[in-house]
Amino acid sequence: MPDYAAYTIEDFVFDPEFQRWVKQPNASNEDFWQQWLEEHPDRMADIQQARQLVLSMEIDEVAVSPEQIKRDVQKMLHRIRYQQPVGPAFTQVTRSSPAWGRWAAAAAVVLAIGLGWVYYRQAALPAPGRYASENTMAADVKNGLQTQRNTTKEPLTLTLPDGSTVELSPSSEISYPTQFDGDKRQVTLTGEAFFTVVRNPAKPFLVFADDVITKVLGTSFRVKAYPDQKDIVVAVRTGKVAVFAREEATDGSGKIADRRVISLTPNQQAEFSRIRAEFRKTLVAQPTVINKAIRPAEFEFDETPVADVFRRIEKAYGIEIIYDSDVLRDCALSASLSQESLDDKLRIVCRGIEATYEIIDGKIVIRSNGCR
Repeated sequence: MPDYAAYTIEDFVFDPEFQRWVKQPNASNEDFWQQWLEEHPDRMADIQQARQLVLSMEIDEVAVSPEQIKRDVQKMLHRIRYQQPVGPAFTQVTRSSPAWGRWAAAAAVVLAIGLGWVYYRQAALPAPGRYASENTMAADVKNGLQTQRNTTKEPLTLTLPDGSTVELSPSSEISYPTQFDGDKRQVTLTGEAFFTVVRNPAKPFLVFADDVITKVLGTSFRVKAYPDQKDIVVAVRTGKVAVFAREEATDGSGKIADRRVISLTPNQQAEFSRIRAEFRKTLVAQPTVINKAIRPAEFEFDETPVADVFRRIEKAYGIEIIYDSDVLRDCALSASLSQESLDDKLRIVCRGIEATYEIIDGKIVIRSNGCR
């Protein structure tokens, strides 16, 4: 497997596996690249640009040799990186200028059209297989804010001005500035969306969803805030998220909302009750293994002390397990848990050591009287 972390944009463009993902997405390669992006959120902008170039080559209408395409790609990237104007319509800008992103995207389009082998309609392309286009997204731009609505029956992906991506669910709407100026990145959501946020500690990312605000620096998470549902849910896949109620949030009787700041880590979620104006911290419905270094063989146990079993589960899922080590000191487990879900793992372990478990404040609490 190539070391994609060391790849340049050009390397991605000419990598066969990357090209296959862009042109012929399937469950396997999409899972791989989505996971890679979650682990390398700082490369989101490079991946988007590489995708644009691959797609532009795919819809070539003029016979161009691979050597010529490669030379043209190199030339285009060089001009974009070093801000070489392509004509009198462009003004020289520096990378720190707010106009850099707009200029680079426009320059890429103009240069590619000039080469005669590319045509695409927008700079921000979605993830493979879920294209946000004029036919699938209703968009408004007003007072510097852009509003996107998903009017289809399938999730659609769009790219925000900072390179972060949003998978917008059906019947959902998101509003955001045409450029993220100032010291924060702020969007407003109605409905449901999955966010993959480019990390930027100097500019926090804020999602306003009815009575709840979600604050992150760079991570991936889901927000569900449909107007007709009683709860607002924020679930984390990677990274760390802070969730809190808006100052004006109250319950049905006017009682001030829960003012706690809820800290969420992978596989945890916060549910905010609109009726009670209170938070409840718990686990996502189906926790997934977040530590990709964990191998299935590590869940094969043979008279393994239960403390070691719990440590492996904690390491794999990133969820704290609380138990009385003295009570369970003499407990051991022999079982194969490599193919089991987290819930099944816990049920089997508890059955083997005569214990029970429950989820409290996003943690797993084990209760037992010890092994006989």
